Amino acid sequence: MSKSKIIGAILAVLILIVMNFIPATDLLSRSAINNIGILIAVIVLLVTEPLPIGITCLSTIFLLVIFNVTPDVKSALSGYTNQIVFFVLASFGISEAITKVPLTNRFLKILIKLFGKNVRLILLAFMIASAVLSSFVSNVATTAVFIAVVLTFLQIYKNDNDRKKTGKAFMIALPVASMIGGMITPAGSSLNLLTMNYIRQLTGISVSFVEWMLMGIPVVVIMLPIAWLIIVKVYGVTELGEKDIQDFVNNLDVPEKMDFKEKYVIAIVFAMFVFWILSSWYPVFNITVVALVGFFLFFLPKIQILTWDEFEKSVSWPAFFLLASIITVGDALIANGVDKWLITFLPSSINLPLFGIAFVVGIIVFLMLIIVPVAPALIALLSAPLVGLSANIGITPLLPMMTLGLTVANCYLLPLDTVPIITYMTGYYKMYDMPKSTAFIQVIMAAVVAAWLPVALKIIGHI
Repeated sequence: MSKSKIIGAILAVLILIVMNFIPATDLLSRSAINNIGILIAVIVLLVTEPLPIGITCLSTIFLLVIFNVTPDVKSALSGYTNQIVFFVLASFGISEAITKVPLTNRFLKILIKLFGKNVRLILLAFMIASAVLSSFVSNVATTAVFIAVVLTFLQIYKNDNDRKKTGKAFMIALPVASMIGGMITPAGSSLNLLTMNYIRQLTGISVSFVEWMLMGIPVVVIMLPIAWLIIVKVYGVTELGEKDIQDFVNNLDVPEKMDFKEKYVIAIVFAMFVFWILSSWYPVFNITVVALVGFFLFFLPKIQILTWDEFEKSVSWPAFFLLASIITVGDALIANGVDKWLITFLPSSINLPLFGIAFVVGIIVFLMLIIVPVAPALIALLSAPLVGLSANIGITPLLPMMTLGLTVANCYLLPLDTVPIITYMTGYYKMYDMPKSTAFIQVIMAAVVAAWLPVALKIIGHI
């Protein structure tokens, strides 16, 4: 193992030992202290990776039971029965079905014909395509889909320096656009559903599909072109002749006419989106249930867009185990009263307007993502304190919680999150290259979210 892995393993073990010697208090029971210790130890293991991610996540089951954090094994498995993890499983299948047909390339070809006068506009086309696809499938899957297309495009460059320069901009833009696009709908990211789950659990308020879109879409519409401008300005691209661009468009594998399977995939995805919107008024159209039905329809005999083997290969099992385990630990934090203990550290008043409060929360989220680059864990850590803060200062809990929900998915200050690390592994940019643009994007993101959320919440009727 590398030095960092060894240090991580030793540190995690020390945390699990030391937590047993920290005395319990009236506000923090023995179970609560052990709960916090297990969460910190697991985060250390996830960041340093001395063990496979899946094994680290599975260890939470027996750790929670052994250290009496949960009363039984059933409680230690609560995250694995949460509807969100089944939505994630279905979303991997939906993503795979979309890539089985020429739909993505067809959409990209249309965008390049509209915007593709130069390489800068082609980059914008890629970002728009990534954002749109990411609005209803996972950010990881979206980024993975477009990497192959970007790599094909970069082969146009005969000069290595030109290819590397342009590749840097494209490979950083892809995960940024995917994560920004993931804010459009609740289905765009499991983190959105996780945030909605904590809002409902801690406040009793249910954020509907349409309400989320009202809060998310304007932020995306503003942030996507801003992110594009910053990335082009910081890294630059090498321009190509119109003939080279046209040749690339013509070589995209897109049949002139859609076959039955492509039309079928479009119809299923469109129907899911319609039912997701209807879920805002008709709870029977649960987001996870709709996703599972759509997923099921891709396996129908004689149509069979997907096979089970293809689905199994498409699933990111580390992501599945990570989400399920963090939900379990988060549920335990609330059950053991850690949220009430954290609230005692919050100020009783903050002399800031709503914009200032949301902006500060957004910046705190981005800073904490550097220390805890595991977004589900951060949601579990911050949800209760943010709800407590809103109670202390007399504002709707939706303001800090939706700020958390919209900003936490944008984990790209450094390529440490699963989404940017996919493009980082292509070798087109270094670790220190990303913050040259993304630091500015995140600050502006916090400001845009802070400016829009009070307006959106007033329209919805929560202010």
